[in-house]
Amino acid sequence: MQARRALALSAVAAVGACGLGVLAGSTGIGAASAEIFWQIRVPRVLSGFGAGAALAVSGALMQLLTRNALADPYVLGVAGGAAVGALGTILVASGSAGALSEWSIAAGAATGAFLAAMLLFGLMGRRLAGPASVAQGESATALLLVGVMIGSGCSALVSLILTLAEQGQLRGMVFWLLGDLNGAAHWEIVWLALAVALAIVWPTARQLDWLARGDAWAATLGVPVARRRILTIVAAAIATGAAVATAGAIGFVGLVVPHALRLLGVRPAVLLLPASALVGGAFVVMVDAAARTVVAPVQLPVGVLAAAIGVPSFIAMLLHRPRGSRGG
Repeated sequence: MQARRALALSAVAAVGACGLGVLAGSTGIGAASAEIFWQIRVPRVLSGFGAGAALAVSGALMQLLTRNALADPYVLGVAGGAAVGALGTILVASGSAGALSEWSIAAGAATGAFLAAMLLFGLMGRRLAGPASVAQGESATALLLVGVMIGSGCSALVSLILTLAEQGQLRGMVFWLLGDLNGAAHWEIVWLALAVALAIVWPTARQLDWLARGDAWAATLGVPVARRRILTIVAAAIATGAAVATAGAIGFVGLVVPHALRLLGVRPAVLLLPASALVGGAFVVMVDAAARTVVAPVQLPVGVLAAAIGVPSFIAMLLHRPRGSRGG
C-alpha cells in the first residue's frame, strides 16, 4: 500500500513539475506567447522529462542487475561513448557548436553510445551469457569494472577533444558536458527510447526482483538468467544513450532517484520502474525550471543544479539509511 501511494504521489509530482516547467522562462515565471509556449517551452519540458525518466529507469535497472545501490546509468560506459560522439561531432564541424543543428550533435552522441555498448557486449559477451552457476556476483562485478574502464577511456578521449577544440567550440562543448536543455526540441527520440526500454523489461519485472536476489536464486525459479541480463543491459543502454543525446550528461538522476524511492518503500520492480520514470522526469524538469529562473535571463547548465541538489540529497539518504537495509 505504501508503494502504491508513493507511485501516486510520483504521478502528482510529475504533473506539477510539468506545469511549473511550461511557466518557467528566461525572464522568470509567467505566461508566454503561443509561439514561445508551443515551440520552445513545451518541447523543452518534454525533452527534459523524457531524459530524466530514461536516466532514472536506466539507473534502477543497473541497481537491480548489479545488486549495488551505487550503480547508475553511467557505469556502463555508454554515456561516455555518447559524450565522445557528440563532442567529436562538434570538433570536426567547420563552424562553432552553435552553428551545428541539434540533430547532428544528437546523432553523434547516439553513434558514440551505440559503439560503446557494442564494445561492452564484445568484452562481456561470454560472461553475460554464462550459466547462473557462476560464482555469486562475479558477472555483476565484472560488468561494473568493464563499464567503468570503458567510461574512463571515454573520459580521456573527451579531455583530448577539449584540448584540440577551438575557442569558439569550447563553450558549447562544456555546456553539453554539464547537461543542457537550451534549444532541445526533438523530444520524440528519448520518449521512443524510453518506451522501448520499458517494453523490454517491464512485462517481466518480477524476474528482475528475483535476479536482484542472486543469479542462482533466479535460476531456481525458472528465470532465463543469461537472457535477462542481456536484455536488461540493452534496455539500460538504449535509455541512457537517448537521454544523453537529448540533454547532455546530467548526473545523479539515475543514482539518487531509484535509491530514494526504495527508501520510501517502492521496492518491487513493477512499481519501481514507472515510479523512477515519473520522479526522474519531474526532477529534471524542476531543475531545468530553476536553471532558467534563478539568475534570469542567464541560464545555468541543468547538470550543475542537478549535482548541487543530488550530492547533498544522496549523502543525507546514506547517513539516515536504516541499519540492516539492503541496497539491492
